[in-house]
Amino acid sequence: MIFVYEVDGRQRTVTLERRPDGSLMAAVDGQPVAMTAVALPDGGWRLTVDGRRVTAYAAAQGSVRYVNLDGQEYRLAVPEARAARRRAAASGDLTAQMPGQVVKVLVAAGDAVARGQTLVILEAMKMEIRAVSPADGVVKRLLVRPGEVVERGQLLAEIE
Repeated sequence: MIFVYEVDGRQRTVTLERRPDGSLMAAVDGQPVAMTAVALPDGGWRLTVDGRRVTAYAAAQGSVRYVNLDGQEYRLAVPEARAARRRAAASGDLTAQMPGQVVKVLVAAGDAVARGQTLVILEAMKMEIRAVSPADGVVKRLLVRPGEVVERGQLLAEIE
């Protein structure tokens, strides 16, 4: 999963990849960062980043993400070009309604789908969220895999 944010006027790219053992491999602007993440009951995350433990909380307001790492506040903005792409997504495309982790992908590219059919199952805040097809059509392209973390508004699948 690739995320692009603006921090203090500078564009930063964060890449997350879940490994088979459940750990995460992250890269910030191409620099690798080994980490693990464990969800906390209060909605936060216990992260171990390069051997250092931190507690993280995040919140979103529009295209701005607020992150707190052990009391240190960060403000991340979704670049305007990216926000514009999201707004321009075709009405038949499937987007995430909230941030979460992909648990299952129930269709493949080329599958015919019906409006309301569950295509992807996400997990967020210990809840299962069913992402359903907004229209009848054919899955042109799937953009997520199980284990990936998605954010609100992210394109999950293209439906023709």
